[in-house]
Amino acid sequence: MSKIHLLSEDIINKIAAGEVIERPASVLKELIENSLDAHATIINITLEDFGKKRIEIRDNGDGIEPDDAEQAVLRHATSKITTADDLTAITTFGFRGEALASIAAVSKLTLTTKTETQPTGIMMTLEGGKIITTQECAAEQGTTLLIENIFFNTPARKKFLKTDHVELRHCVDVVTHYALINNNVTFKLTHNQTVLIHSPALPHLLEKIASIYGAVTAKDLVLVHYSQEDITLTGYISTPYNARNDKNYQSLFVNGRWVRSEIISSAIYEGYHSLLFVNKHPIFVLNLTLNPKTIDVNVHPNKMEVKFEQNDHIHNIIKSGVRQALQQHNLIPTLSFAEKQQITLPTKQAKYTFEQSAQTTLQVREKSPEIYNLNPAPDIVKPTETKVVNTSPPQISKLPPLKILGQIHKTFFIAETPGGVVFIDQHAMHERVLYEQFMHQLLNKEIAIQHLLKPSILECSASETIILKQLQEELEQFGFTIETFGENTFLLKTIPSVFSRLQDATIIHDLLGIATEKKNKLLEVKEEIITRMACRAAVMAGEELTINQVSVILQDLEKTELPYTCPHGRPTIIKTTTDELEKKFRRK
Repeated sequence: MSKIHLLSEDIINKIAAGEVIERPASVLKELIENSLDAHATIINITLEDFGKKRIEIRDNGDGIEPDDAEQAVLRHATSKITTADDLTAITTFGFRGEALASIAAVSKLTLTTKTETQPTGIMMTLEGGKIITTQECAAEQGTTLLIENIFFNTPARKKFLKTDHVELRHCVDVVTHYALINNNVTFKLTHNQTVLIHSPALPHLLEKIASIYGAVTAKDLVLVHYSQEDITLTGYISTPYNARNDKNYQSLFVNGRWVRSEIISSAIYEGYHSLLFVNKHPIFVLNLTLNPKTIDVNVHPNKMEVKFEQNDHIHNIIKSGVRQALQQHNLIPTLSFAEKQQITLPTKQAKYTFEQSAQTTLQVREKSPEIYNLNPAPDIVKPTETKVVNTSPPQISKLPPLKILGQIHKTFFIAETPGGVVFIDQHAMHERVLYEQFMHQLLNKEIAIQHLLKPSILECSASETIILKQLQEELEQFGFTIETFGENTFLLKTIPSVFSRLQDATIIHDLLGIATEKKNKLLEVKEEIITRMACRAAVMAGEELTINQVSVILQDLEKTELPYTCPHGRPTIIKTTTDELEKKFRRK
């Protein structure tokens, strides 16, 4: 007797439904995409019992012709494509012809639809994928789909649903993403008679973002508009200072389709290169527009994955687009005092101690504060020299004019600037300068070295000696010349001149530690190494600097590509406006 047999149509439909419909949010995604394909401008969604009992989606789209209504709920029935060649240039959200059939297979579905030209609508009810009734009815133009008791006939699938609130969060997530990118469409999501999302049609994407995420979030976003060949990246990203602890405010679209793509995500993070603080994540709503023939969206039934013809090319375009947007924007964060905050006395020991005489010593040989022009000057100014103000017109000024007033707590400098006052973190600022100076030298293979007058002795363990001998050539590429001085002893004879403050051999121990973690491949982790060295070599909190000394560092900071954060992502400069100060002193 034969053991292999054909599955029944009912089982086939349930298996297919399991690939497309995983949870209530899957239903929403498929039906919202159908509404958008039907040119709907209003989409109202109603949920009951977290989408498990009832899902209703009503739109004002084109509707379905009466002759097509029964065809629409059959598997692989679609109006989106007709030939195999159409799969190579998909311009609609739907194309597989599986959504309605898959939903109907695992629920009780009622379809009501009417086109603009038809006097009456059609109402059709299905249960378990089988048509129960079809009749004419009064209806407005568009389509309404009512899905009840999802997974009533597939208890295994229902058993694997997450908690109610997790499922609801997934539903909200789907509506949020499509509401964001379709700013000309009104979306409304209601759950158990409570409105969760009401996002009206708006003329601009930024206004739409504000309606979803709030005006406070939207006002600090940076516009992205970058084109190369026939590929365009548009949308908004957050400044590094406004990055979040989670990835909840991240939305990626390809030709308007919501997708998840590691290629795009990694390119965005690389665009923020050294600007993000550890474990911080940027906000972004970005749409990549390109020729549909160069992508494949027919990768998975849920259509969330895409494949690109040229992954590296796409990666570089996105990275460049994000980088350019950040470079063209003033990334100095503005400090805003919450009105509810009150001045209170500290209840624990202060982190910084006030020294009465420290500030007066800094005034020796110092002239009265003057407005320093921070545009790149042809000559480097030494701390002991008088700084000459460059009166030539600036080309592009990344930093505002600053009148430096002095150092506080041996850690920060305060400076007057048009419209307010800025606070400068001396360590973060110097760290950014050293990082970019050395990175430039390394990339151009022009490492400037400094010979130590007295070589530093480096004592290693046996295991460190093995690693050091393996990495001696790579360390030389970083500017460290090391010679053998004994069995497990070495002499450090040169260091990179950029990091001239690193006169001892402890940095070599740090590099050997990194090499051990990264399997002896220093050049592959040069980012981490340079960041570590810049941090160690920069002026520290607690060091006294004069106004002239900090002015020199500010000149160098102006020359950097991204002067607003240290390589770890901490801000170098924070601004407080005079308006905020006047509010706190109740002058307005």
